Amino acid sequence: MGKELRLSGQNFNPEAALQFVQRRFRVVQHEASQLGLSLPITQESSAFSGSLAAWPPVIVAVEADGFYYCDNLSNAPVAALIFKQLCEFMLTTNEVIQVAEL
Repeated sequence: MGKELRLSGQNFNPEAALQFVQRRFRVVQHEASQLGLSLPITQESSAFSGSLAAWPPVIVAVEADGFYYCDNLSNAPVAALIFKQLCEFMLTTNEVIQVAEL
């Protein structure tokens, strides 16, 4: 188990959020409503070419008013970059976002 957070905002658009996640990250289906995320693989990040489906750095679910986010405590720098990018995406349509620890 990792650190679980909920990122939410009033103007959250789940369809746009799903498109953003699919364009920006390496995505695998984790469970029925959850996605395993990693940064795209480059030569500099070839260490992430392992089994993403088995233990992704981050698990995310796109919900009606925001993201469910779970850092699997496996790769803190990658998880932090993914978290930052999710927050930046939300700030494009929300003046204020809320982050709550679950």
